[in-house]
Amino acid sequence: MVTMPKIFSGEPSPVHPSLQPSLFKIYGALLVFFMVLGGWLAFDLQKGYVKVLADQSYRAMQRSQIIGQSFRTQVLATDYVLRDLLGRIQPQDIVYPDYDRNHAQRMTQLLKEKSDTVPDFFLVVFNKDCVFTATESGDHTGASSKPALCEARKAHAGPGPLVSYVSGAKSASGSSVLMLSRNFTSPTGDFQGGVMAVMELEKAQHWFDSLNLESGDSIALLDDAQILLARRPLLEKSMEEKATDLSIPGPLISTAAQSAALTRLDLDGSERIFGFSQIEGFPFFVAFGFDKSGVIEEWQHRAVELTTGFCILLLLALAVARSQWTMLHQREELRSSEEHFRMLAENMADLVWCTDAQMQFTYVNAADQRVRGFAREEVVGTHIMDNLTPQGKDIFATILQERRELELSSHHGLVLKYELPMNLKNGGEVWIEMTSVPIYDSHGRISGYQGVGRDVSKRRQHETNLLQSKQQLEEQLLEAAEETSALHELATHDALTGLYNRRFLDATLPREFARAKRDGDRLAVIMLDLDHFKLVNDNFSHAAGDKVLVTLADLMKAGARESDLICRYGGEEFAVIMPGMSVDQALERVESWRRQLEEMLVVYGDFKISITLSAGVAVFPDQGDSPGLLLALADQMLYKSKKEGRNRISVCSL
Repeated sequence: MVTMPKIFSGEPSPVHPSLQPSLFKIYGALLVFFMVLGGWLAFDLQKGYVKVLADQSYRAMQRSQIIGQSFRTQVLATDYVLRDLLGRIQPQDIVYPDYDRNHAQRMTQLLKEKSDTVPDFFLVVFNKDCVFTATESGDHTGASSKPALCEARKAHAGPGPLVSYVSGAKSASGSSVLMLSRNFTSPTGDFQGGVMAVMELEKAQHWFDSLNLESGDSIALLDDAQILLARRPLLEKSMEEKATDLSIPGPLISTAAQSAALTRLDLDGSERIFGFSQIEGFPFFVAFGFDKSGVIEEWQHRAVELTTGFCILLLLALAVARSQWTMLHQREELRSSEEHFRMLAENMADLVWCTDAQMQFTYVNAADQRVRGFAREEVVGTHIMDNLTPQGKDIFATILQERRELELSSHHGLVLKYELPMNLKNGGEVWIEMTSVPIYDSHGRISGYQGVGRDVSKRRQHETNLLQSKQQLEEQLLEAAEETSALHELATHDALTGLYNRRFLDATLPREFARAKRDGDRLAVIMLDLDHFKLVNDNFSHAAGDKVLVTLADLMKAGARESDLICRYGGEEFAVIMPGMSVDQALERVESWRRQLEEMLVVYGDFKISITLSAGVAVFPDQGDSPGLLLALADQMLYKSKKEGRNRISVCSL
């Protein structure tokens, strides 16, 4: 057993005068270091706080834009139905009272069929005095809009529909509603009436209630007068009141900005990070709010952890400084004695060791027994290889080779740092981080080695766990990417026919139009509709109708170019975008489809179904000068083909 001299008395001896300047420098350096570290920590936390708010503001704007776009899609679908109705009615259809009972029933049936495509809206036809001449239910005919609303419709001259919120005091039904209307005008431009779609605010609220929100978040719909129309969570006392606490940011109203974000108190008194977005083309705004307390919770945890770590580090530094003070005492008193080294070594938590030139241990401190379980007498005199696991022996052989190469290259006395597994007395292993340096005799030859070691098993296990977590995260990210790809496919394609759906058409047509306009190229738009398709469903079943739709889709895909975009627009109606197609080329292509469909029989079970199609064609720049107009003209030509007997193609002649 190595014995230690008793060199400490009860009270610490005063510091040698020659050491005081060094101590002052050390303490001064520590003071400067912790001041700089504290300042950096405060700056980093503030920067992190700002980044958290900025990231959540961006997410809030994205959420508001996505929800606003979804609401806009419903409104656009309803507007399409209104435009379709305008194309179907005539001046004699908006007369009140309608003494022709059969005509009144036809108008009611027409509105009912169209309302099935937009179930949240109630459809109405009105005359020039804003008197309801027909409704989808057949009820409320003869009712009329308030004079102010009627005058607003007459004054509306924009290309789009008149869209507005109407309170219960101003609506004909006495209920608060969202209203869309389009005017029916004479060839001279005189107001003759129109069609209107009405959604009760209660249904808008139900749509908001169906959205998936995290606890503490909120979503609200406001009009351009900042009237709260719908909100989740619902605040009944604030509905249809001006939301002064949730005012829309000025840039959204005064400039062309589409979205904005800020932090403010919500109507329920909670502080939230809001994202505002305007619903494009309509006088409504969506406000999505993240609960601020939940957003910054993780940042607060990090702030507590960093502050705690800083305090612990400061305490450790003070402890180290105090330890350094003590060590300076010991160095001054024990400078020339090997026992001084042994005193320090025996009180270290790390392993301290020495070997001779043959790699046999000549000394190990008490920490070795605490870590590995072997008594000092069991280790001293053994070869270092005898204390290593098989894996540790392979690693140590590599280290020895590296040490030999360093010595041969005249790089003497370099410190090597490495990790290897050592044996435990209980049969296990422990990973030790070793730092070793050679000891030279008076002739410059290696007479032994000395070094220190530290148990890093827990750190290595933590690194292994982190690596496994990283691999699991990468696998989850890969799965999420695959799911995203599948969702994109579902979002842009029709499930029955495999063609693009209407959402994809709405997103793609403006881009194709812009490309054609930029390149000076043509762009043909075709609208197709199967003739008497309802009879197929009624006579042969909806499954047979599906077979007919798939047959037409396959026929169109077989003759399409890679650049052609074929979409199922809705029901039995299809839309085709053909870049670079002239009127004659587009007509030739559609005529080929019409002729092939007319000549074929669709086989379903024991039935052989014969069906035809009608189509309308419009081409940029010969006709429409905007995506919406081009689509509307093609739709008008489709209904012209229907009216003139079906199984034909009409081309816009504007």
